[in-house]
Amino acid sequence: MFSESWAAQQLAEFLAAVAATSDEQAALEAAVERAAEALEAEVGALVRHGQLVASVGFPAGYEPAESLVAVAMSEEPTAVIGDLGHWSVLRASFSDPTPSRLMVARLGEEPFARSEAGLLVAMARVLGLTVGSLRRQMMLERLALIQRAIARRAPLQDVLDAIAQGTHELLGDEVVGLRLLDPNDPSMQALRSTVGMDAQQIAAIRRSAVGEGIGGAAMVENGLVVWTDYPRNATALPPIAEAGLKTAMGAPIREEGVPVGSLVVGSYRPERHYSKVEQETLEVFAEQASLAINDARTVDALHRAVDEATHQALHDPLTGLPNRALFVDRLEHAIARASRTDVTVSVLFIDIDDFKLVNDGLGHTAGDELLVEVARRLAECVRTTDTAARLGGDEFAVVLEDVGSDIEAVAAARRVLDALQTPIRAGTEDVIVGASVGIAIASGDTEAGELLRNADVAMYRAKASGKGGSVVFEDEMYQALIDRRGFDGQLNHAIDTGGLCLHYQPIVDLEDGRPVGVEALVRWDHPTRGLLAPDQFVGAAEESGLIIPLGKWVLDEACRQLAAWRDEGIADPDLYVSVNVSAGELLQPGHAAAVASALSRHGLPPSAVVLEITETVFVRDTELTGQRLHALKNLGVRLALDDFGTGYSSLAYLRRFPVDILKIDKSFIDDVAVARGDAALAHAIVDLAAALDLQTLAEGVEHADQVTRLRMIGCELAQGFFYGRPSPPGEIAAVLGRAALPAAPRPALALGSHV
Repeated sequence: MFSESWAAQQLAEFLAAVAATSDEQAALEAAVERAAEALEAEVGALVRHGQLVASVGFPAGYEPAESLVAVAMSEEPTAVIGDLGHWSVLRASFSDPTPSRLMVARLGEEPFARSEAGLLVAMARVLGLTVGSLRRQMMLERLALIQRAIARRAPLQDVLDAIAQGTHELLGDEVVGLRLLDPNDPSMQALRSTVGMDAQQIAAIRRSAVGEGIGGAAMVENGLVVWTDYPRNATALPPIAEAGLKTAMGAPIREEGVPVGSLVVGSYRPERHYSKVEQETLEVFAEQASLAINDARTVDALHRAVDEATHQALHDPLTGLPNRALFVDRLEHAIARASRTDVTVSVLFIDIDDFKLVNDGLGHTAGDELLVEVARRLAECVRTTDTAARLGGDEFAVVLEDVGSDIEAVAAARRVLDALQTPIRAGTEDVIVGASVGIAIASGDTEAGELLRNADVAMYRAKASGKGGSVVFEDEMYQALIDRRGFDGQLNHAIDTGGLCLHYQPIVDLEDGRPVGVEALVRWDHPTRGLLAPDQFVGAAEESGLIIPLGKWVLDEACRQLAAWRDEGIADPDLYVSVNVSAGELLQPGHAAAVASALSRHGLPPSAVVLEITETVFVRDTELTGQRLHALKNLGVRLALDDFGTGYSSLAYLRRFPVDILKIDKSFIDDVAVARGDAALAHAIVDLAAALDLQTLAEGVEHADQVTRLRMIGCELAQGFFYGRPSPPGEIAAVLGRAALPAAPRPALALGSHV
């Protein structure tokens, strides 16, 4: 039987090994090698798509592939591998998103221990997450290359070749084909780019009628098509079917919403299954082809604009898009035309999420560059019959004419959001932007101003729902917006007039239960709704920009209270206060200076404050985030990474940014005393933190048995209801006066004991 500390150490080393790899195949090979080594197995293998993709234990080129695949896919605890006798076998399944199996085997028939089986399952889970992350990173890199090629007006053929190659590398299928309509004969489609076909195959299928093959089917259906048995489809291309293609998937390439080609992948493996993620990946690359085609075929038209004087009067000087005046004029004409015919007009109101952070963090020149690129992408993803405009600031809008239903309007909004997914170069940084889209559909005698207002209201609802999405206007939203603006005004008043207060939750040393710090948690004493918790108003503060004065007040009040406790002899001289900092606050110019000012104002040393950040700050602007964090570190305050393990953190970020404390998320603590997997993952986090010389703090501790287990695995600090709920200053002062908070039973086993 192996100890829990041994399993946690092995899992931590496995995580470090696969995370250090630079590509998917390297991660798979490292995983097999490390799993076999950890479990002292002579043989290891990894099977995907029914094929052996990595193995250890055999000389290169002499692996018994068929035997290893059969053993990996079996459920028997023992098996014969090749002609090497009987082996004890252990397997763990995972999805990356392709169903896969990680297998290790030891010579002989002595079974693996349950703790070893649990370790292999944890390793498989870590591997699946790592491979998924590598695939997402690879996809973003490929899309960025394609977008840059389009932006540079690279030759269309070069862009199409890059799309076909990127699709092949991401999906791993043996065959990729990209077809476009023949401009001289629209009834025929011509092969424009291929991967995995020889010259004879290309010659046999270079031209085919629209509707033939899976690509033709995708064009006819104007949507994704998947064939699980290619030869049995009536429109299958005979040369491809005869070559043995088994499964295939095709997505349409569109120009102004009309299919003008297709992007197809195919495999000779009968067991090949296309997951939802892989289907969406193909559609994304097909959309890139659509963008390239629209760009190539509209660039000449953009040069033949109306005369310069009219253009300057009715277009935004920065982006070249129609301005508000021209937009409203075209909207009025569209509504008038719709009233004479049986068609519908819709408006998309688009607002860039967190644009202020770009202007404040990178400067207005970088902000202008971002707006220009957003405008370019927006212009590319709408039809020529529609109107895209910049209304002012970071607000854009689109008039959609001849829309049959709200489904079509939502699809148009999705195209806009998809077009903004690729990072945008702003100044010296690549910035990931999102947007919130409000959709309003004209009905009856709707006027242009009312329709635009309704779309604006729906946009605010989209932001309130989490940003990065779209919402269709409904009548009750207008009243809700009025109420929300009143709520924002009340919050602003509360910040100015003392309507807020802080509650504090103790942070204790797990070894002796001694309070070492408190976390400051803001509350709002609302005049009609009573005492509100942060989740009831902090989100609204972030959207309205009130998070900046709110955060400043919280920091100042927390420092004032800690200084008062120290002056009164209530708090230990080393007691610190922990304060949450949002991404918006962190990226504000002069944030470190504001922290220094608060410390000086209340006579506190920098060691008296810990600033907590969440993992979401890492995806905003890593370069600027690093500068802000190092400025705080140079000031002398400590930094804690909150909710570790639930967001975007990685070993690279932990090495790059000056974090002092990892706060282990409550989801890892809830079952730490009863679930072997959760205990192993928590232990791995503690070991990882120790290797990086970081402290660990367990959040959400509620039971004595959790405390016992956390002590066993070496966690240093904890907070949660077991030690005390967040309380007003007067109540928490009594807690701070104790030598120790409630104690948990000492563990019966030492760290090295078997479990």
